[in-house]
Amino acid sequence: MKNVLLIFYYFPPAGGSGVQRGLKFAKYLPEFGFRPVILCADSRFLKQPRDYTLLRELPNKVKIFRTFALDINWFYKLLWGLKLNKIVNFLRRNVFIPDGEILWLPFAIHKLKKIMATNNINQVLVSVPPYSLIFLAKYLKKHYQTKVCLDFRDPWSFGIGRKYLKPPDWVTAIENRWEKEIVTRADQVICVSSVMIEEFRHLYPYLDKNKFVCITNGYDEKDFPVSLPPIRNAKFTIIYTGSFYDELQPDILWQAILELIQEGCLNPRKIAVEIYGRNFRNFVLGKYITDPILNQIVHFHGYINHRNSIQILRAADVLLLYLGSGEAQRAIVTAKVFEYLRSGKPILAIIDSSGAAADILKPANTAFIADSSSIHSIKETLGNLYRLWEKDKLQTEPKWDYIQQFERKALTAKLAEVFSALEQ
Repeated sequence: MKNVLLIFYYFPPAGGSGVQRGLKFAKYLPEFGFRPVILCADSRFLKQPRDYTLLRELPNKVKIFRTFALDINWFYKLLWGLKLNKIVNFLRRNVFIPDGEILWLPFAIHKLKKIMATNNINQVLVSVPPYSLIFLAKYLKKHYQTKVCLDFRDPWSFGIGRKYLKPPDWVTAIENRWEKEIVTRADQVICVSSVMIEEFRHLYPYLDKNKFVCITNGYDEKDFPVSLPPIRNAKFTIIYTGSFYDELQPDILWQAILELIQEGCLNPRKIAVEIYGRNFRNFVLGKYITDPILNQIVHFHGYINHRNSIQILRAADVLLLYLGSGEAQRAIVTAKVFEYLRSGKPILAIIDSSGAAADILKPANTAFIADSSSIHSIKETLGNLYRLWEKDKLQTEPKWDYIQQFERKALTAKLAEVFSALEQ
């Protein structure tokens, strides 16, 4: 086997959907002739939930190098508690550029030197965000004769994070220059959606088109030991797993539900929205926080580990996928999309109907897509799902041949092909 270094800031036992990509690559790469070596931040120092069940999935011989990290999010939490949100915003926009995880780099580079000296590494995958990890890719290209793959799980310069943060023009100019430099110097650029690749090719038309490869997120068949049969709850039950944040504030969904109730199209005593994950009630409900009807309908549950999050899918009549509207959302495909698909459950997808998520969902034949910018579209789609549920006709006929291409082992095989090609 040949050693490959995978650099992920978050890695188990850190929890959350963001760790699944690195975990599954590390789990399955040995089956394709590559021995993963992991560099990550030590989860003990991170303001992040932990899921120790994930460690059971790793082969015993995987080397994991964990380093100390100064997690700025602990400081942000203190400032938020003191109602000093403006200071947090100032720091995020003007000081910690491109992100607070830049504080990890001195510790990461110190450990990186040891790894490169003792593990015979010829290829490295650097996964972003956090985007400050691009400097590790730059460091490797400068100091070592190694091939570097840059793995974009979310877009940077054209992504929703920068649109929401609204940094000063001088920061945007610097970050755009950094992105151009590292995308140009990387040996391969991996993206989780074809739309993201289109955006990169538009930004950097002088680069070889073959430099960009799409390896989506996915699901692990071993996480689904039994099928998830159709279910009809006593209440029309919508389940959401994950966090609402930044512009993912679903006021338009709450408006749609309330209007359907007022119009007599939904019975408030026969609908429940169950939200699982790290969420703040005030943020999620927004201006509807005091609405008595929604407070009876919407229920919040805390963070649950990955294994239980799969089990929770069983209890849904409908799974909720929510992405905001706008150009910056087009390239986004959240990791939950693929586990939702594998569940075979009906999906209420409130998304950009022309974006990457829609491109993936449509052929699967399980999603009911509503335009996230249109209250009319959301009401029509939600009302249709409710009527089907009332008639006990809410079923799907998944295109399993299509869905199976997103299985994690198959996706890891694609990554192995990238590594093999770079060896030549």
